[in-house]
Amino acid sequence: MSTRIFTDIFIFLAILFLPPIFPMVIALFSLYYYESFYEIIFAGIIIDALYGRPIANLYDFSHLMAFISVILFISSIFIKKRLKFYSDK
Repeated sequence: MSTRIFTDIFIFLAILFLPPIFPMVIALFSLYYYESFYEIIFAGIIIDALYGRPIANLYDFSHLMAFISVILFISSIFIKKRLKFYSDK
């Protein structure tokens, strides 16, 4: 449990001090390491709040990282069911 708290703190500090793609990569690895890593959704929302801007090609959609993090979270649920090393947990 304490490793998860340290991971959350590290991701939050990475959101503040690193470019926006690095915290998402860290959260992606954490998504498959922990069973239910809901923090990836909050990380996407925080990244959009700090660095998000409207994208003209997507009809001024400004919540791209939050959308990607929700898609990654939902897809990880189905992928984890199919992985052999995850079926023992």
